[in-house]
Amino acid sequence: KERSLPYSNVNLVDPVTNKPTRVYRKILEDGTKVRVAKKSGAIIPRPEILNFRRRPINSFVSEESDTLEDDVWAVSYVPWTPKKFDASSLEK
Repeated sequence: KERSLPYSNVNLVDPVTNKPTRVYRKILEDGTKVRVAKKSGAIIPRPEILNFRRRPINSFVSEESDTLEDDVWAVSYVPWTPKKFDASSLEK
């Protein structure tokens, strides 16, 4: 069963030792930002797919929608507003 995993419980693999390592960021002389392994000091390259996109593609894409356009724009929530007090109704 798939479940989410907290980001803090994930480490990158050091390319030199092939073991989990913590990472810090460094800016090279040419201005590019890189990830550097704390244990070995090796630069950890970004996956090639992340050069094209920043956010992962949604795994479920629905081509069809069962909701009509009129239903989408219909107001479905009316906030509650208190009634104004009418003193004339108490005089009777």
